[in-house]
Amino acid sequence: MQNFYLIDYIKENFHIDQSVLESIKYELDQQIYYYGKQFKYPKERQDNFADKISKKITKALLHYIALISCLFRTNLNNGKKNILSNAYFSVNAELSKLNFNVYRPPWIIGRDFKVLAKREILKEVEYFKESFEKRSFIDLISQELINKIHVFKSKLKEYFLDSAMDALFVPNDLGFFENISINIFRQIKRPSFIFLHGLPGRYNNIDDNRADYLIVWGEKIKEHYVRAGVDHDKIFVSGHPYYKELKYKELRFTLDSPLIITKAMNGAPSDSKNEFLLADRGNLILYLYMIQSVLRKFGVKSVRFRPHPSENSAWYLKFIDNHFFRLDHDDLSSSLRKSTIVIGPTSTVFLEAIYCGVNYICFEPSRNGIDLMNHKLVPPFDGSDERLPVAKDEKQLEMHIRDNTQVNIEIFNDYIKTPFDISFVKRMI
Repeated sequence: MQNFYLIDYIKENFHIDQSVLESIKYELDQQIYYYGKQFKYPKERQDNFADKISKKITKALLHYIALISCLFRTNLNNGKKNILSNAYFSVNAELSKLNFNVYRPPWIIGRDFKVLAKREILKEVEYFKESFEKRSFIDLISQELINKIHVFKSKLKEYFLDSAMDALFVPNDLGFFENISINIFRQIKRPSFIFLHGLPGRYNNIDDNRADYLIVWGEKIKEHYVRAGVDHDKIFVSGHPYYKELKYKELRFTLDSPLIITKAMNGAPSDSKNEFLLADRGNLILYLYMIQSVLRKFGVKSVRFRPHPSENSAWYLKFIDNHFFRLDHDDLSSSLRKSTIVIGPTSTVFLEAIYCGVNYICFEPSRNGIDLMNHKLVPPFDGSDERLPVAKDEKQLEMHIRDNTQVNIEIFNDYIKTPFDISFVKRMI
């Protein structure tokens, strides 16, 4: 059966520059699919008056923070290489330790690293942010906005050259600003890096529009990407600045204090040229019902449950047993340290749980390798690695609990190299 997809139709029938369309595809997808109260910030939300005032105040404060930071920027002519980065976690601090000048890109406002952009660039960034948030779908594919994107790309290219940026680090290539920046750095023949922010739920071949290099946490992640068709030589293994050597030899596993991780759905379901998948949000609730059914057989009276940061916990609470499921309010590390078992889907929390000394049972209800959200399961969450217990239905979940099936902690070192080391970038920049 043909998989009809609006953006493909626009590509084939509208006279829009393909590189521009590719740069806004994620924004267009969100306009169509990022809806529903299961999301914390759905695209079709209607802000009340207080929210609008709060947004305006926040926007003004961030704008002035950026302008002030520009006045106190480091001298670019200090003999160091310059990196533009909004990579996750403390990667920027690690790059600074390697004797690079590190700057935040103009679309990221914060206090940790300086912004170099001029006022004109900041105003352009604000224009596009507001456009993607407030303008209609038809406006976003209008010739007016397409022309503005072309002008903005030229200005951004000039900014990168004038600022003598030697490399780019981004957390993904989907967002508008990240996508066009990768494209520009390729034009000016300077390297770009994607620093992976977690365990992938999908392994896709990196096409020609993506960064020059991909940095992942562990050797197994690299292995899976190579199998998906990514060039072995463009992938580097770094580890993660947060994770040190494992201190636990055994993992806690009792039903005294269970923590349940929800199975979230994507707001933009088409992040690959060869994959377009829609999900049924009812299965988000079904997932929790299944777990409750199994745990009740073991006499469990209540559990803590933890939605993904993108999810609306209030929406969940309207559908589930509030006496059984209690919302987890702790930060993740604190929550895991007081948990005695974690049950959840394909998630980076799997590694965090091991690091905090608690067993993780991966629960991925699936048929023929396809999960509740219509995605193909990937290693190690597909059951291909016997070191991670995976339950593909309620019977298997019950079996793993009854048999006290433990994660083999050796798997941790395959997915997170320790110690963290990105010194390899020195020879690439």
